[in-house]
Amino acid sequence: MPFRFGLIGAGAVADTHVLAMRVLPDVQAVAVADVNQARARALAERHGIPEVYESADALLANSHVDAVDILTPHDLHLHAVRAAAKAGKHVLVEKAMAHTVAAADEMIEVCRARGVTLGVIFQNRFSAAGCALRQAVESGSLGHIFLASVSVKVQRSAEYYRRAPWRGQRPGGGVLMINAIHTLDLLQWVVGMPKRVLGRKATAVHSIDAEDLAVGLLELDGAGTAVLQATTAAIPEIPPELEIHGDRGTAAVFDSRGYLGFWSSTLDQPRPLPERWSLYASHFHEQEATIPTQASPEPHAENIRDFVAAVRECRPPMVDGAEARKALVIVDALRRSAQRNAWVEIA
Repeated sequence: MPFRFGLIGAGAVADTHVLAMRVLPDVQAVAVADVNQARARALAERHGIPEVYESADALLANSHVDAVDILTPHDLHLHAVRAAAKAGKHVLVEKAMAHTVAAADEMIEVCRARGVTLGVIFQNRFSAAGCALRQAVESGSLGHIFLASVSVKVQRSAEYYRRAPWRGQRPGGGVLMINAIHTLDLLQWVVGMPKRVLGRKATAVHSIDAEDLAVGLLELDGAGTAVLQATTAAIPEIPPELEIHGDRGTAAVFDSRGYLGFWSSTLDQPRPLPERWSLYASHFHEQEATIPTQASPEPHAENIRDFVAAVRECRPPMVDGAEARKALVIVDALRRSAQRNAWVEIA
């Protein structure tokens, strides 16, 4: 019996999710609901989704749906999760998990109380490059980690924010919540949660309410420090990157159009820098200013595969609510630090 998803939301990321589901032989997208019926019908026609609903409640009444895939703006996730859990549906949520830590905590509790599985999309954890980076750190080949660098310098146009105004509104939008959170999640998955953070943020270029520029210092366990630079106003766009520096070597992952590459050089296995730059060149693609980077479906497929297996095996998914909450805690701490102009401890 195939595992059947209903999609709540038919926006930009929905195509990636449906394409990822089609990679999996025992997974189907059988329904979609969106307040914008034209958008929902167009998605259904593109991908052969048989049922289209005007509301999430109508979709949740469909007994053939095993789980919902929530693809709405972040501040609407909690309401959708409450309704899905009440209907007895398992829940997969696109990042960010929620617009606040308190909302994330309520999502975790309501799913626990109703006995449904909660999973979140952080697909970089399922990429070969992300796994290689974590292995490089865990194996000790890099030695003592003393420095990490998170660079997320993407380009988003005024049209990008005009088409979906929530992207530029607090607390669910902004470069930290929408763009940098992926790399921050990978950072904490690889080196652990920071002990405290110091953040600065600004609306430097775009006419939006949320930040389009953020920088930060993150103190790591073992006297290490991570440095964050993030913006949606970089011209040209530079592939997001995470570098990990140890006293025996360096490893990095970098992204462009969904491709996540890996490079490392250690005392035991030295590799030249030109090799790294050639990887950049071969996987960097210029894009039109109004078209955001489109993620590759394969890591999403592995994320979804694990969620489906978790439901069937009655175990937590690899990225459950507690795991996905961690990146949200970091973003929240950076924003609070920027507001207070002070370091913020992370419990």
